[in-house]
Amino acid sequence: MNILNQSATAAEDFPLLALSPVANSRHSWAALMLAGLVPADRLWLDQVARLFAEFGLQEALGGLACILPLTDPDSLDDDLAALLPRDQIVLRIPLERCLDPAAGASLERLRALGFHLMADGLPAAGQVLHATISAVASDRPDLPAVLAHLPGPHLATAVDNSERLKQAHSAGYAWFAGDYPLHPAPGKAQHGGSSSALLLKLLAMVASDADSREIEALLKQDPSLSYQLLKLVNSVSFSLSTKIANFGHAITLLGRRQLQRWLQLLIYAQPANEDPASPLMVRAARRASLMEALCQKVGGSKDDQEQAFMTGMFSLLDVLFGQPLEKIITPLNLGDEVDAALLRKSGWLGNLLSLVEASERAPTSSLAGQLEAVMLTPANYAQAVVHACGWAIQVSRQT
Repeated sequence: MNILNQSATAAEDFPLLALSPVANSRHSWAALMLAGLVPADRLWLDQVARLFAEFGLQEALGGLACILPLTDPDSLDDDLAALLPRDQIVLRIPLERCLDPAAGASLERLRALGFHLMADGLPAAGQVLHATISAVASDRPDLPAVLAHLPGPHLATAVDNSERLKQAHSAGYAWFAGDYPLHPAPGKAQHGGSSSALLLKLLAMVASDADSREIEALLKQDPSLSYQLLKLVNSVSFSLSTKIANFGHAITLLGRRQLQRWLQLLIYAQPANEDPASPLMVRAARRASLMEALCQKVGGSKDDQEQAFMTGMFSLLDVLFGQPLEKIITPLNLGDEVDAALLRKSGWLGNLLSLVEASERAPTSSLAGQLEAVMLTPANYAQAVVHACGWAIQVSRQT
């Protein structure tokens, strides 16, 4: 594909932003956490307001919270506050400001406006947070007992493996941010039972344009898989006016592309006897949707966008199965460009995949270069991230 940015503007002034997921103890998304490359001052907040007013962030949140860093409480004045969905926003304020009596009036004003206030850090013994502070965020696994009276939910950050998750949960944190879904306990694949093997076989059949009756017969072999497929088809984003009576009907209504898309997603679903939500499933959904959205932003065709979606969805299969990615995807007979992206991060799809992986972390100066390499503006990129997070939130709620 020749990458052409059809919507870029030459002189776009928009900060580099990242939206990362915050999950609860059942791995469902509870909030999105916003981070920026520049200080969270008034100019930065003006652009954050654009995320809500122009880019659809409020709709994407679907009622979930959004955690915004705020360096100076006075930089968020009443006029700017009126542009934000205050009841959904948690302001993450530096610990020193939350301990400073001189900042009390500013904090009280923000709380009176309807914002929730979170201290960024844990107070030391003897230090007292201002009465407006309802929660804390920390990368430490402990939570002092003196904070137990706060309503919370408290946010554990840098939760990058299963052990840290267990520690933070035991300490009393209720929200968790970090890459723990990408690093399961050693020697424990997150999935890999009969349903997953069947899904891979189904995907190979769909890719080879097998007869619908053969696909339907294979679907019927696993009641749990059949239920999950129909549940997702009926609930997330198809808005079908006709109820699905059987698998043949579902295949006809959806078409092969949509069937293939949901089979890709269902690979990450947990078996019925495990947790109701898979932490990897929503991550994979976000990657797939963001790959698709970025491909559209750079002028990709519908076929290109389908390839991009598949690349994002399959990029976590090695974590899911605990096996080398090459071994997993070889039976699927994917296209050369998808193979190159997944196995070597090469080609235009590989560039987009690297960008999507970077989007899961706080932005760095190198992100600007990655955007320029694929001819994307920061605003284009932010729009795509908002869209992808919105779709992932829908998936999180239905699984």
